[in-house]
Amino acid sequence: MTEGTSGLRLRAIVGSWFAVLAAVLVAVTVVGGAAAYTAHVAPGTEAEQVERTHWRADGGFRHSADVTRENPVFPVGSTLSDRSTYYVGPSPVLDGQYSLRYAGGTEPATVEIDAALVIQSSTDGTVLWSDRTPLGGTRTESVAPGETVELSFSVNATEVAERRATIQESLGDTEGEISTFVAVEATVAGSLNGQPANRSFTHRLPITVNDETYVVGPAEAGSEPATTTRTVRTTREYGPFWSVGGPLLLLLGVVGVGGLVGGWREDAFTLSEAERDLLAFRAERAEFDEWVVRARLSTAFDDRPRAEAESLGDVVDFAIDADTGVIEEPDTGLFYAVAEELVVVYEPPALARREPRGSDDSSGGGDGLGSLLGDGLTLVDDGSDDGEDGDGAAADSDEDDEVASPPGEGESEPTEE
Repeated sequence: MTEGTSGLRLRAIVGSWFAVLAAVLVAVTVVGGAAAYTAHVAPGTEAEQVERTHWRADGGFRHSADVTRENPVFPVGSTLSDRSTYYVGPSPVLDGQYSLRYAGGTEPATVEIDAALVIQSSTDGTVLWSDRTPLGGTRTESVAPGETVELSFSVNATEVAERRATIQESLGDTEGEISTFVAVEATVAGSLNGQPANRSFTHRLPITVNDETYVVGPAEAGSEPATTTRTVRTTREYGPFWSVGGPLLLLLGVVGVGGLVGGWREDAFTLSEAERDLLAFRAERAEFDEWVVRARLSTAFDDRPRAEAESLGDVVDFAIDADTGVIEEPDTGLFYAVAEELVVVYEPPALARREPRGSDDSSGGGDGLGSLLGDGLTLVDDGSDDGEDGDGAAADSDEDDEVASPPGEGESEPTEE
């Protein structure tokens, strides 16, 4: 069975680009092998910083204000708790509480807390001036893990406004933004791996005093951990490109190189002259497909001169010039262009020709056109009623031979008298 066009073209391409394909497949094999080896055999290690929390100090604020003056809304003696806004008239004094909880440690710690009211002016992170008023402090030793240390303080909003006004009056119109807050400085003296370790930090509770109200918060507090950092080495991990793509590339490269080497040894990528002719013919046949009709020829053309064409393209050119068609004889694979005075024949490469369906349908030699007549459709010049043949020329009444189609079903063959 003749190999298909795609197979021939593939062999021709591989043969033409053998060196390039071999180099590419070798490169793919090397890359895939390196990736697979790196991902699965020798991934290596990498340094990683691991942080461990030994204990932590959790700080937070709570605040409230007692109503001490008559007003139409809040009863005197009531307490307003954890509000964002308080009123200077009914409740000018803010009562605050800072709580620090020591957690996570294995040994007791010493906790020291100091609170202060701070009024300061700053610009672009630079403090221009600062006024600090202590609000109290406490020191507690042997604080067990899970215990809480508390510090209470009070801030009079009216006094804060007066103090700020006094400072501004004495310093004049200074640049910067004035802020007021309660600053709590805390120090926790604990231990890390049996060694003393102190953790100091500052938490803030902002207080913004206006004419009739003062706004509290949001608090700047939270958890302050005591940590240590150590370096550990872990096995490096790789993504799918390395772990999966590497083995696949290696397999592809090995199989490809093996196929090339095997084909080279068997001389599979070198086309024979007959195969090259077949490939060229198939390309030409596809190009001129619209000019070709498959049909069986009658013996009526045996007496016409016959010319052999070098290619199918030559037959098509002749057919165009002679205003006729190109016929492919299905039994022999020969191509014909039948003109009034000449028949041009092209014989395709041997590999492209089919074997005749029958061998007893011809009485002449293999070179005669009569041998092309089969049992199927027959092309004839049917004369018209006025004595003209199919080519428009007057029929020769002196011709003794007649050309007819094979007899149909139910008809008998004509005999010569």
